[in-house]
Amino acid sequence: MIKRKSIIFIASLLAAAIFVSCAPADDRETEGDVDIRTNETTPEEIAPDEDAWLAAVTPDLPDIRFDGFEFRILNTENDSVPWLLTQLEAEELTGDPFSDAVYLRNRAIEDRFDILIRETAVADYGVVSSMARRGIQAGDDEFDLYMLPRDQALGFARDGFLIDYFNIPHVDLSRIYWDQNMAADLSINNRLFTMAGDFSFTHYSATMVMFFNKALHADLALEDPYQMVRDGRWTFDAFHQMARTAVRDLNGDGIMDERDQFGYLSLYPLAYPTFMFAAGERYMRKDADDRPVLSIGGERWVTAFLAIMDIMLDGDLFFCAEVAGNHRLQDVMFPNNQALFWTELMNWAMILRGMEADFGILPHPKLDEVQENYYSVVWGCTFMGVPITTQDLARTGVIIEALSAESRRTVMPVYYDVVLSTVIARDDESGEMLDIIFANRVYDLALQFFEGVIVSPFNTQAHRRGNADIASILEANVNRMERQIQSLMDRFDELN
Repeated sequence: MIKRKSIIFIASLLAAAIFVSCAPADDRETEGDVDIRTNETTPEEIAPDEDAWLAAVTPDLPDIRFDGFEFRILNTENDSVPWLLTQLEAEELTGDPFSDAVYLRNRAIEDRFDILIRETAVADYGVVSSMARRGIQAGDDEFDLYMLPRDQALGFARDGFLIDYFNIPHVDLSRIYWDQNMAADLSINNRLFTMAGDFSFTHYSATMVMFFNKALHADLALEDPYQMVRDGRWTFDAFHQMARTAVRDLNGDGIMDERDQFGYLSLYPLAYPTFMFAAGERYMRKDADDRPVLSIGGERWVTAFLAIMDIMLDGDLFFCAEVAGNHRLQDVMFPNNQALFWTELMNWAMILRGMEADFGILPHPKLDEVQENYYSVVWGCTFMGVPITTQDLARTGVIIEALSAESRRTVMPVYYDVVLSTVIARDDESGEMLDIIFANRVYDLALQFFEGVIVSPFNTQAHRRGNADIASILEANVNRMERQIQSLMDRFDELN
């Protein structure tokens, strides 16, 4: 979990460095010995926990220079994929806090190691995949790092195109600037071909969150959901009861459609798995040998699935924009105060910055109060892939380790504390909720790489057909699921 005091301290240093005043104008102007406004803190005044934090983000790397080497990255243009923050480079200081932090991070690493960071950004991440595949198959050493889309990354690993992160010198995956949850969830056969370090922010922007409309919440005189989260009482039942109270036929025509008000808004292919993971359940787990196995149909899994159906199919509580024929209706309805809750990716908060009513950010609810943690799934991010055409793997390891560490130290505070907590989310509580959301993120192999085969049948049968018979869904699909997993493992066994 990111320590809030450390974030505020580092953010203040960075804000001063880039001449941008980003501190919130509220009673958080001072935090301990740090004055956000004047930045009058010397290294001797840093608290012991901040010493430990700084040590954790300082990589153990050799004192080495690479004689002007151009480190080449193939990426997707920022803003071309609206649900992702893909920015890895900035050409100049502009006054935008995040972009300026990225600029300073890259220049610092360039100066330290005598390299030049060169990003090629294309308009569509499908183009990244096609360019990467052609180049690697041809044996070209054209790029040192590929930012691969979720649905293509496994194919690159299966075809032997990527380097195992466990074999990259100088990369220390135990460090906090590498996503520990991703490493645990996406390794296969004790090999890890796709990863996210804090050099990239797509895995943060692609985290599923629950937005709630604070104006509607106040009008309905509902209990504070932030406090319910703190108390461990933010559960399926609590969410269900709140969402039920918000349903209104606004125009009185007796037809509930996009002109009316709902308790919950999302797309069913997002909503069902998001709630399932929030319940602490999985579609796929791994055995003692780190091999994927289905994790569907157990007693608690079925309990969670039926509870989700109870919510989604409770009359007009849930408006599914996709079923209504236009999946982007939700982009208009939530800002227009037509839904109390909305499940979407974190980056969609950018759309809400112009929203007149205030909104907040919550983790998705737990199945029940017995469940210990809140879980948030990551869906649709891009992965850092190191190609087998790499000429100097140790050099690549030094650079991506240094970039990820520097980003955690200087860019993350801006993204997290300034951009999210003050610019977008507008309240201190949402920043607190982000601690909880980011602490327990889920990267289920089934959702990342087998969505159509393993996850979608349950979504479709449940929502479109109202089929709660888990056994029948499994019977109709389990052989195909098992074949897909076995095919993958056969290929991975060949790579060993």
